[in-house]
Amino acid sequence: MTTIPANRTRTDAVGSLTQEIRLRHVMRLRRQDDPRERRRVDRGAVVVAVVASVLSIAACAYFYRTGHLLGYHDTYSHLEISRRILVGRTTGIAQLGAIWLPLPHILQSLFAWNTTLYSTGLAGSIVSMVSFVACSVLIYRIVRVYSPDRVSPAYAGAAVFMLGANMLHHQSTSMDELPFYAFALAAAYGLIRWADTERPTYLLQASLASMLAMLCRYEGWFLAGLFTLIVPVIARRLGHSWPDTRGLTGMFAAFGLFTSSAGWMLYNWMIAGSPLNFLNGPNSSSDQMARRTTDVETGNIGKTLLAYGNALLAEHGLLVIAVALLGLVVFLAGERLSARSLPVLVLGAIMPFFLWTIYRGQAPIGMLPVNEYVLNARFALVGALPAAVLTGYLVSRLPRRVVPAAALTVIVGLAGLSITTFRTDALVSVREVTEDLSAQQDQVRVADFLAAQTDGPILLDLIGNERAAFPVLDRVIYDGTKIGRRNVWKQALESPRSVGARVVLMRGSGPRGTDAVFTALHGASAMDGSRVVYEADGYLVYQFLS
Repeated sequence: MTTIPANRTRTDAVGSLTQEIRLRHVMRLRRQDDPRERRRVDRGAVVVAVVASVLSIAACAYFYRTGHLLGYHDTYSHLEISRRILVGRTTGIAQLGAIWLPLPHILQSLFAWNTTLYSTGLAGSIVSMVSFVACSVLIYRIVRVYSPDRVSPAYAGAAVFMLGANMLHHQSTSMDELPFYAFALAAAYGLIRWADTERPTYLLQASLASMLAMLCRYEGWFLAGLFTLIVPVIARRLGHSWPDTRGLTGMFAAFGLFTSSAGWMLYNWMIAGSPLNFLNGPNSSSDQMARRTTDVETGNIGKTLLAYGNALLAEHGLLVIAVALLGLVVFLAGERLSARSLPVLVLGAIMPFFLWTIYRGQAPIGMLPVNEYVLNARFALVGALPAAVLTGYLVSRLPRRVVPAAALTVIVGLAGLSITTFRTDALVSVREVTEDLSAQQDQVRVADFLAAQTDGPILLDLIGNERAAFPVLDRVIYDGTKIGRRNVWKQALESPRSVGARVVLMRGSGPRGTDAVFTALHGASAMDGSRVVYEADGYLVYQFLS
């Protein structure tokens, strides 16, 4: 009879245990990749996608009827940039300009070439609506990572995003927040899945999503920087060696951070002559903020906190914020800063970033009672992303028997709050749009005149006159009008008729002050042979007699 040494028995036992751990890990990955499992998860995602689509279309139809698709001053700028890429006197990629990031405009240009979609604002609405559905599905998928065996918490998390009344309005507009939210969530989801499964494919997907988020809004640059910082932390917690960690971090940084930033600076250098034109060039945020003197929340931390806090309350409501904060406590206690928890915390860091930019005077916000007007309340809308995930997580950590009822309570409660908000006309985003529309009536009147009473090319300064140019954009000669190396704009400011202009619009007064055309041509000999055919609200419209 052969006797097995005791030390060999222990060695075999350790080896067997190691093999069992590895086998279980492989089986877990196989279950995650099992086609039947993917189909089960996809059914839930399909439910969320269908519900989000119905809500999106219904909201867009509602705000189309009430006249609130267009209204934000920036919606006209976004649509005009998108249309100029493919339609107008001069087309091409240079029409993107060098201030606003390009991706939302490129996406909108797929529809803005159509005059009906452009003039109604639906060209931008389509992009925002598709992004809204993508965001809803991504939130669902993120919560499912933390609750793989129960689907109802993921429904509750998605509902926080889908049923927000202000979010439903914003996804109906041509603004650029929704595409940014979609790519930011995609980046976070990729990192969470990488941390949960250790599959590097998800890290690559996250880096590509981060790259696209950076091309939507500048807070995406801050987000990409933080994502890059947590990649090595996650890698080390997953057991990667330092060489592997450096390689993984380098890969994410190359695609998720440096490609977009370097590409945008190169574009700015080629178009505007300075790689940092978007930071400090004409009409950049810093240039516009330097001309503002009434933002009392700037430089005052108390008023900054009050203004942004009131924006959060107005956008989401006290109940959603309270539940999200409770979810944050449970999330921190349950995850204990685990590798897969870090991307969610990074999403939440966008709000302190906004606080800093407002305090430093890099972006304005207006909220009662700090201000007498509403401005950029949408800066607080991003809070819906972490709030949705944290609410779903909170529901998933309740006792199993009460989870379905808790999820249903969240969904029904949010639906009730949203319906009440609509019925009482308490949407802060609609209030801001209404105030913007009221402030643009001078431009609306001159725009109507230009569209109905003039023909031929129109020379105007597009900055500050976006609403005036909106219905006649295809006839406009502006500061981006170039033919090859020839700068038509500069020539037009010296002699409008030499570039074929039949109409000249100039703004001589008003809240936006004088424009470049008034400064260059008012009273100049180059206007000889023209007559004033419209004068109101500080605007002068000249038409050449021949």
